Amino acid sequence: MSDIDLKIRSRDIGTLLKMIKNSNPDIDLAVIQKAYLFANAAHEGQQRLSGEPYIVHPLEVGIILAGFKLDTNTIAAALLHDTVEDTGTTLDMIEKAFGEEVARLVDSVTKISSIKSRTKATAQAATLRKMLIATVKDIRVIIIKLADKLHNMRTLMFQPPETQIRVANETLDIYAPLARRLGMSKISSELEDLAFRVLDPDAYNEIRNNIAQRDTELEAYLENVRKILGERLAALNIKARITGRAKHYYSIHKKILEQEKSFEEIYDIRAVRIITDEIRDCYGVLGVVHTLWSPIIKRFKDYIAVPKSNMYQSLHTTVIGPDGHRLEVQIRTEKMHATAEMGIAAHWLYKEDPSVIRKDYKNLTFLKDITEWQTDVQDTREFMKSLKMDLYDNEIFVFSPKGKIIKLPKGATPIDFAYAIHTEIGHTTIGAKVNSQIVPLKAKLKSGDIVEIMTSKKGHPSESWLKLAISPSARNKIRQWLRRQLESETKFEEEEEEKQKEEKQPAAPAQGDDQIKLKRTPRKRQKQAGITINGATNILIRLSQCCQPIPGDDVVGFITRGRGITVHKRNCPSLKRLNHEQERFVSIKWEGSPDTFYPVKVAVEGIDRPNLLKDVADEIALAKTNIVKVEARVEEADHAVFRFILEVRSNDHLKDIMARLKNIKNITNVYKLNEKVILK
Repeated sequence: MSDIDLKIRSRDIGTLLKMIKNSNPDIDLAVIQKAYLFANAAHEGQQRLSGEPYIVHPLEVGIILAGFKLDTNTIAAALLHDTVEDTGTTLDMIEKAFGEEVARLVDSVTKISSIKSRTKATAQAATLRKMLIATVKDIRVIIIKLADKLHNMRTLMFQPPETQIRVANETLDIYAPLARRLGMSKISSELEDLAFRVLDPDAYNEIRNNIAQRDTELEAYLENVRKILGERLAALNIKARITGRAKHYYSIHKKILEQEKSFEEIYDIRAVRIITDEIRDCYGVLGVVHTLWSPIIKRFKDYIAVPKSNMYQSLHTTVIGPDGHRLEVQIRTEKMHATAEMGIAAHWLYKEDPSVIRKDYKNLTFLKDITEWQTDVQDTREFMKSLKMDLYDNEIFVFSPKGKIIKLPKGATPIDFAYAIHTEIGHTTIGAKVNSQIVPLKAKLKSGDIVEIMTSKKGHPSESWLKLAISPSARNKIRQWLRRQLESETKFEEEEEEKQKEEKQPAAPAQGDDQIKLKRTPRKRQKQAGITINGATNILIRLSQCCQPIPGDDVVGFITRGRGITVHKRNCPSLKRLNHEQERFVSIKWEGSPDTFYPVKVAVEGIDRPNLLKDVADEIALAKTNIVKVEARVEEADHAVFRFILEVRSNDHLKDIMARLKNIKNITNVYKLNEKVILK
């Protein structure tokens, strides 16, 4: 594209019908004409800011899609896409007139553009989320949206200046990269140039004028290249057409900024594109090019063998061409060229089976990643950050030790690679080797690297990984894991609190004939009494209710989220679900006082007889121990079960109590609850 046509083209339905008739005879012209008349009637009396009848906009959107040779229903939906949003038309009316499929496409686009929100940022995020969800189901939704955006950008000069800047920034940030990720470079390049003209008109005009001044000289050079190549290929019976590359102003502008070079240095790079019929001819042409001119080392890329994630395929090489100028050469087949220009829309050009089309676009890495992470990201800012990251088409290609090719975004780390292989490999990553050398997990990978991930069953993600991983897919999987662990810990801590509440309930009266009076002696009971952590005693500490640790037990502390430290016995079964958080475990030291008592649950079982419970209670009293709570019941075969909450000083004190109880007549079993031991 040498320049952007700023003129408003007053075209009517005849233009569209003629265009379709000449290029796509499979289109049902009667349906297209009917859709136009329907939309024209619905929009009657409406005008655009340009002063034109509103129908010009949907007509131009239809013409854009006809250029991509889209199907009948897509073009019909394009003509109707604003009727539900901007007129009194309903979806039922459209479905009745044009069928369910057209109505669904119009509905998808309408929902996207009609979302209301308190802020423009939130509205944009919601709009894009809706659009992506609809796109996963039917790729034609986003194709219509991009055509709609393209025509609006072509007529952006009629909007107020502040609107022009906002829309241009949105286009450059979202819609142009989105089109490129779908392989639709023809649309993405024009969107970039249109936005560039608004955002930096001086730089835009400078590049345009510089190109115009050098076009004659450049065209003469490229004509010579075409002649040399054409003669050599003809001699080898290789059919190919040779063209120059389109000049995109924004692309040149980016190179000037990124490479810190002048226009003359950037534009001095000549470029041609060679298009063949067969893949084998692509490699034959490559051999010819490298025979004619010396290739520049490290400037060859084979995107045919390893396609980009947007389905782009081509051979790229740079050589020292005639007169010593660098010459960039792209080599591809006609079908590859159509895909490079139109992306997923190229399938309609080749009239491929709809099932093939659906399979191909669902295999697009971009759409697969979006499908995976977008529903889980609720925060608007995080959604936009992840989306923009996924829209960048800079990729690297790395290899597993077995030779599997993994595509990753530029700047990816071993963590991104691990999750790209498998979620569980990512979760259990503990280290990485790149090209047989151990590297930190924050290391930036490069194309061609061979990456090996080291794993361990004890390995697990941490919050710091969110700063290391850059791919939205990996970040989402890390967030999911962290969220599950937080939920598990929260549930665990809530269970602990519930158990503590139960301990505070009044003691249940004894059952049966044994009625005893429980005499309670005031005791010093402190949740963290006698415990220090690295010498500190002013830390909130709670004793776990699941294993009831007491002085003498081998214990460990676990740092909770907002509830201080919970002390557990080291062999506590509940800790198994927290083993992944080893960094949150701390050493505990008992420094017990003889005046400090700890609650513990003890069960006593035996064969029932008169005064059995009284004898047990008396023996406990003789051990200078309070009974905080007691439950008693007699089951079948006179099996008596007593459950106590006792206050003890230490593990040795508890053992003394249990030894006393086992000597009582008819007692068969004494054990600490959750640690059942049969007394012999």
